[in-house]
Amino acid sequence: MVLPQLIEHSSRQLMMNTLQQCHTTRVNMYYYIFNAAVFIGFVLVVGITLYYCNKDKLSEEEKQQKMMKDQQYIMSKIRFFQEESKVNNESRYSSITNLPFIRA
Repeated sequence: MVLPQLIEHSSRQLMMNTLQQCHTTRVNMYYYIFNAAVFIGFVLVVGITLYYCNKDKLSEEEKQQKMMKDQQYIMSKIRFFQEESKVNNESRYSSITNLPFIRA
């Protein structure tokens, strides 16, 4: 038994081929749009990351100031410990005889 068809076979094939080409074109277009969006997103993330990394770098003048501040801090600590050790050394000796105390 042959089923009735509303359009002839060649018209049906033409319509199916046209629809298949439209589908292929649409899939390709989505593919290119998706790849372009991913690429732009990747470039933005990398660009923003590099910008913030470079933004936080110190200039030469700021590096010099930081180094001087660090050196002053270290020198103040050295002086403090030298004075403390001098006070401790003086307290270990008797003020009358300059003989060392033996603390128990």
